[in-house]
Amino acid sequence: MRAGLLVLLLLVGCGDDPAPVPSRSEDVATTAPAIVKDAALVVAWGAHGGARLEPCGCAAGVNGGLTRRAAILARVPAARSLRLELGGWSGGAAAYQRLRARHYLRGCAAAGIDAIALGAAEVRLGAAIMQELADPRLVCANLPGVQPALRMQRGGRELLVTAVAPAGATGPGWSASDPAVALQGIVAAAGGAQVVVMADCDVAGLEQLAREVPGLALVVGGAVQQPSQSPLAVGPTRIVFAANEGKTVGWWPWGGAACAFTLADDAAGEHPEVRAEAVAYQLAVGGLGIDDDPRFAGMTALGAASGRYVGDAACATCHPGASTAHGASRHSTSLHALQRTQHANDPECLRCHVTGLGRDDGHDRALTRPHMAHVTCESCHGPRSEHVAARSAGRSGPPGEPVTPASCVRCHDPDNSPAFDYAAYWGRIRHE
Repeated sequence: MRAGLLVLLLLVGCGDDPAPVPSRSEDVATTAPAIVKDAALVVAWGAHGGARLEPCGCAAGVNGGLTRRAAILARVPAARSLRLELGGWSGGAAAYQRLRARHYLRGCAAAGIDAIALGAAEVRLGAAIMQELADPRLVCANLPGVQPALRMQRGGRELLVTAVAPAGATGPGWSASDPAVALQGIVAAAGGAQVVVMADCDVAGLEQLAREVPGLALVVGGAVQQPSQSPLAVGPTRIVFAANEGKTVGWWPWGGAACAFTLADDAAGEHPEVRAEAVAYQLAVGGLGIDDDPRFAGMTALGAASGRYVGDAACATCHPGASTAHGASRHSTSLHALQRTQHANDPECLRCHVTGLGRDDGHDRALTRPHMAHVTCESCHGPRSEHVAARSAGRSGPPGEPVTPASCVRCHDPDNSPAFDYAAYWGRIRHE
């Protein structure tokens, strides 16, 4: 989930095969695309990473994660590569998300990333949070108080690397000014350096920047739907782009006629130092609260369900068949998957592996309410205290939330449960 490792509950419960744990001895792809093999300077970038240090570990076929992208970046020597992290890397304002973003930035340093842009997502978080996440490689030319550019030598070229957020983007304490005006100042101060711009814009916006600001050598974009198979040309300026939520590394050999892209898939391998940051985050996040992310409330039920949780035992009295079906599914032991991989403190994972995360009657990491430490009946049907009270009094009580595909995709989304098919999965846990 998003995020760092996003491990989803219904996926575990309905029977996705667990992801294989990569072995260091496996034969993984370790070569860069052929078009960059002999290039004097290779631009490599990722965008909208969402502070995902690692991909979801519940199912095979889930792509992404900085651990993998860093391993891919290492296929081209740092001396002849310009490694860029575009906007959308931050991941959210909750305390655990800010902690994860700090580890993500450290992971970027371990990956040898040269410059990190502020984009629309970072602007929305606000000036105070970005100051908290201060990093010497953060750049943005059209936000007040942010380092506008970095000057560096790569592949025999002098480069001035900058970034722009979308015009009018706002957040607490600041707003983005006109990016073209800001870039004109950067170009004027470039001297003999070639200006590289990371821009959190769609393709039309990237082209507009190139037209409005003569003197840019390269514009790299991330807020796009499809990657650039070849660079676009606006006069002498070249434009390349790819986003894919941090699941792809884009490559462009400077001056080349084509781009290449490497998917951060199961075969990518992992960068050991970035893996260490992912582990450090999992150790640290246990010390933070989990009640500051409004998304957790949305996991309770799709509707505005009232009442409190009662636990599966209260359901089993009147619904023995459903209780038996649930007990035979991996929903009933969903927390165990996180405990096995040391992710049982991560709110991004827990929100889908337990019931009522962040509520005073839901799961807590001290396990004082063990009946909430899995995907319970109430994960899908909502808190049932009012129903149980009514039935005890001889009334029918309010009905539970109906289970529909929308119930499931709260966790079984395309990014984290790529094999999800409602009819097939429901067949595995069907009950009346």
